[in-house]
Amino acid sequence: MQIFKEIRGNFGLIFSICISILFLPQKSPSQDIFDRPVRLYQLWDWISYKYSNYPTSLTEGVELVYFGTSGGIYAFHKYGRYWTEPFTTSNGLSDDFITAVLYDETTRYLWAAHNKGVSYLTPSSFRWTNISKADLNLPETNRILRLGTDGNAIWVQAEGDYLLTINKILGFYQAEEESASEAVKWQPTSLDGVPDMRGYTIDQDYQIDGRGLILDQNLREYRVTVFAKINNDIYGGIAGLGLFEGNANIKTLHIHPFGPMQNYINAMAVDDNRIWVGGTRSDLNPIFTKSGISCYNQNDGFWEYFESLFINEFATPVVNDLAYKNNRLWIGTEQGLSIYDQNKNRWKRLSMSSGLADEIITSIALEDTLAWIGTPRGLNLISIPSYKARRQRLSPRQNILKIFKIAIDSKNIWIGTDNGIYSIDKFNHNVEHYNMFGERIGLDDAVAGNITAIGCGDSVTVFGRYHDLLQFSYNERKWTNIPLTDQLNEASFFDIAIDGNYMWLGTDRGAFLMRLSDYYCENYTTLDGLAGNNVFKIFIDGDWVWFATDCGLTKYSWRKYVTLTE
Repeated sequence: MQIFKEIRGNFGLIFSICISILFLPQKSPSQDIFDRPVRLYQLWDWISYKYSNYPTSLTEGVELVYFGTSGGIYAFHKYGRYWTEPFTTSNGLSDDFITAVLYDETTRYLWAAHNKGVSYLTPSSFRWTNISKADLNLPETNRILRLGTDGNAIWVQAEGDYLLTINKILGFYQAEEESASEAVKWQPTSLDGVPDMRGYTIDQDYQIDGRGLILDQNLREYRVTVFAKINNDIYGGIAGLGLFEGNANIKTLHIHPFGPMQNYINAMAVDDNRIWVGGTRSDLNPIFTKSGISCYNQNDGFWEYFESLFINEFATPVVNDLAYKNNRLWIGTEQGLSIYDQNKNRWKRLSMSSGLADEIITSIALEDTLAWIGTPRGLNLISIPSYKARRQRLSPRQNILKIFKIAIDSKNIWIGTDNGIYSIDKFNHNVEHYNMFGERIGLDDAVAGNITAIGCGDSVTVFGRYHDLLQFSYNERKWTNIPLTDQLNEASFFDIAIDGNYMWLGTDRGAFLMRLSDYYCENYTTLDGLAGNNVFKIFIDGDWVWFATDCGLTKYSWRKYVTLTE
């Protein structure tokens, strides 16, 4: 990959001041409880996607142009015309909000400034090396504004009239400087002026008005924050829209958005080549105003957004669950069920007036002609494609059951409730009820256990709640309590995904990988490469595994290491 070879006006000022206040480093609540990664990794073993549509800076490398953004560093190949995967905390950066970037031609080091200091990546390293603000004699509250070089050292300009140099080979602090010589070449940032954009055009559904502002389809206004002309090409970024590249001769731009609209992701669905994500919480940074469903195309790296603000049938940005099947995306919200038919580009919304037990949708599981919908007031069954909904009673006494999770295997519909485990036979529709020891009990019997996670494999199904994992083996028709490590014993289970002899667990203490043959377990956290330590959803995609976390979307090349221990 080429990246290994290289590592090889006024609004700009206002924008820079705003982001220094608003873009505080994101931190997962349980981040400090872990002290070491599971193993040493190569540079692209972990990749995270975060909201990156607020560009701050750029720098030119040999074949790549690097962009600093609100969600890491992206690079564009000048000759191949493609974008690389982003650099984030998953690759070793100590912070994702990048304020300045610099590519040093003589050493082929890539430098980045962020809220926690400065980092650099050498051509041969597998992780970034981080230099804290304390090591640079900088106050923690002073934001780094620019990076530059005079050929001998790396220059750093920070708020409060701080100017200092760093050794460009070893990365240590050299000296505080009174002034920069004319030999220092500073890299473009949002502090620099941008040209008048009224002579430019955009080859997408955007317009540039008479003031030089960019307008989207809904007439929202955006400004260019960073701009550079490199030979016959132009590069830059637009606050709120993303990065752009274009032709300097004919003055045309093409805009590229990157990352999910919300970094807090608790819902995820996957089709053949796309990842759909949503969340229940808005981003902590108030400048991130967009919310809804984000869709990532793995084939071309393109991000597409479906904002709830502009879709009548998608009434709220609060997304509890997502499911995808047969070109339909099902969205469980706090205000009913939204369904997007991708082939027809049509939306539909179902609510209590349509027959749902509750407006709040907690879980969705799909068959070809049936959709199983969980709510806090019971279970619904929806016919496809008529979308007729009816109640599915699990209790003869019609007790109200809160549904947490629904999962489907080859024979059963498994339902996790606030009253233990229920199963429905797919063929004869018999309903059975189990407690947390796997004992079959009466349908109306009480169980002290909320089943919050269910994972179905080829030969086992595993059920999770706080402090407990229960396994059902199809071949042996046997229930087994899975022994837990100390860390697992303190975890809350959000999701379970099974692949053969391996099981991934999403918890509030990171992700756990368990080998089912002997219950050997490893704990993965932000120190390994996760975007956040709250892992709400997991999807195993061959050699990769995807994690939806409270601080972004992460994928990990897990099979590279698991095969060595099998």
